[in-house]
Amino acid sequence: MSTLSDEQRKMIEEKKKAAQAKLAAKFGQKSSFPSHNITPPKVLNPISRSPQQNRFNRYTPLTVGVVVSPSPSAKAVRINYSLNNEKSKPTSSKPVKGSCELITKDRFVVHVGYHQQLIETFKTIPSKSFDPKTSEWSFLVRDHDMVMNSIKSLEPNVKIEKLPYFILKMCKNDNKSSETDLSKMDLSRINKEMLDNLYPFQKYGIQFGVSKNGRCIIADDMGLGKTIQAIGIAMYYTSNFPLLIVCPSSMRYTWEEEIRTRIPNIPVTSIYVLSKASEYVVDPAVVITSYDLMTKAKDMLLDLKFGIVILDESHSLKNEKSGRTKASLALAMQASRCILLSGTPALSRPMELYTQIKAVTRSAFMTPIEYGKRYCNGQEAKYGWDFSGASNMKELKVVLETQFMVRRLKTEVLKQLPQKVRNVVVLEATNIKARTEDMNTLEGMLNDKSLRKTQVRGALLEYFNHTGDAKLPAICAYITKLLKEDKKFIVFAHHQKVMDGISKVLEDNATYYIRIDGKTSSEERKSVCDQFQNEDKFRVAVLSICAANSGITLTAANLVVFAELFWNPGILTQAEDRAHRIGQAETVTIQYLLAKGTADDHLWPLIQSKLNVLNKAGLSKDNFKDDSTTVINTAARSDQMSILDFFDDDSELNVDDLKELDAIEESQCKRLKRC
Repeated sequence: MSTLSDEQRKMIEEKKKAAQAKLAAKFGQKSSFPSHNITPPKVLNPISRSPQQNRFNRYTPLTVGVVVSPSPSAKAVRINYSLNNEKSKPTSSKPVKGSCELITKDRFVVHVGYHQQLIETFKTIPSKSFDPKTSEWSFLVRDHDMVMNSIKSLEPNVKIEKLPYFILKMCKNDNKSSETDLSKMDLSRINKEMLDNLYPFQKYGIQFGVSKNGRCIIADDMGLGKTIQAIGIAMYYTSNFPLLIVCPSSMRYTWEEEIRTRIPNIPVTSIYVLSKASEYVVDPAVVITSYDLMTKAKDMLLDLKFGIVILDESHSLKNEKSGRTKASLALAMQASRCILLSGTPALSRPMELYTQIKAVTRSAFMTPIEYGKRYCNGQEAKYGWDFSGASNMKELKVVLETQFMVRRLKTEVLKQLPQKVRNVVVLEATNIKARTEDMNTLEGMLNDKSLRKTQVRGALLEYFNHTGDAKLPAICAYITKLLKEDKKFIVFAHHQKVMDGISKVLEDNATYYIRIDGKTSSEERKSVCDQFQNEDKFRVAVLSICAANSGITLTAANLVVFAELFWNPGILTQAEDRAHRIGQAETVTIQYLLAKGTADDHLWPLIQSKLNVLNKAGLSKDNFKDDSTTVINTAARSDQMSILDFFDDDSELNVDDLKELDAIEESQCKRLKRC
């Protein structure tokens, strides 16, 4: 019961109304309506609420509702105000980010999303060009600074990453002679007899190397004569002798024969072919050694101070931390001239090129981190940088071709060279051994995303071993069919047990054959290759993929059969070209024998994935899914899935998949002692 008198209640009510009117006038002063039309606002005071309301609303802001009553002809307008509202802030949009990439030696493109003001700015640049297919703008490199300065006014809403300093410097200082100028270069220092026997493209390769002061990469397709071009460049710089040639062990004597033939004025006693690291060398003109022996004899070779170094099959230097790479780089840095040879400079990914570029440029190039971030999609991970990816491939291709590397394909320079055709042969399912419980378990492990990468790697390696056993009966049946066709052919395999099985089939059919594996010495290799090339009775060459993928010529055959796959596409293409090279007079057919429900299902798509990366960088021409690749189903059953069906899956193999298989390659080759 209230103890207030009527007079006190009246006084409180009047003060309350006065306060409400004053508050309403304060918030309604912007209104165009007369103040006497304002209805006093209702003040919601949390203190006057019930205890239950105050329990949940003690911090509720004071809110005023103002009702404005205009003239009779106007409608009522209700305006709500919140006493604690902050001043509204404009929302900032996410910045548009982009990057620049060199696409030719004099133009660059800007990769960036849509931004109207940026487009208007681009239109003001004199050398602008818009590609409607990609919706991207490109400009002359000489206008790079103009483009960057013109977009400064759009910052921070627009952020474009500039071209690296090295690229700009390279383009500004690129006074490289044109092809016409190079063709006029004087090569009179080189033996005339040798010059007269060169193909035009081989002569141009020598001129390119000389234009780069004898420091270059010759990355011509397999079989186009990289050896003779390297010798030609070395002859041009005979004043810088002695010459060091580092090559796979199996190719040492091939190089010796080439040197004696091409440079007959060098005394035989001045040509050393190292057979052991402790071998004594006195006043050499030429030293030929393997990568393994070079590593062991590094100090002795450095003391000889070679003026010219040739590194054959330079893709073997992909690991910067390996002993062979460190030794090769030390010798390359010391020499005045350095020539690298490889038909596949990067077997799997762009990072493999860095050490080769470093050898040629004497480190006058990007740092490993700069290169990795620019061209390998470098990502900083928990334990360091991950450079196993690929990025800016067009730019890398331009940099390589204008600065360090000359590369020609057979299709570009030898129109008379026969075409190479691939067949994917799906083996008869009835001749493939039934899947074992182990194979089923391993298949499940490969698809288990919860397993560690090392576990998956081991599973695939083991699965690959089981696949050799499972395919062997079907492989032998197919080889038997080929023997009935009276063809001369090459068979590549990886496992000893598969090579043994093929050899037994040949012996059972009274067929003369040669065999080269990791146990075959260098002298024996040359002897058996000559037998296959020159004697008709030797119909088959059984070769190890690891041990015989390079350094030999077997053009007497025009059919190459791969009984097994290999995870490195560069090794496969090198092996193919043992028959598809200069001297081949017929079309070469390549056949890959694949078995459904084996490790082939995983390896075949992986090979294509790796080739896609190399194609983008211009380091490979091969594509196992092009028009020249056809499928031969030996079972002739319409219900059997083609291995190529696996290509229809748009999913990409991730970086971890590629890293796993590279690790398997290293471990498998070391285990078999074939690399």
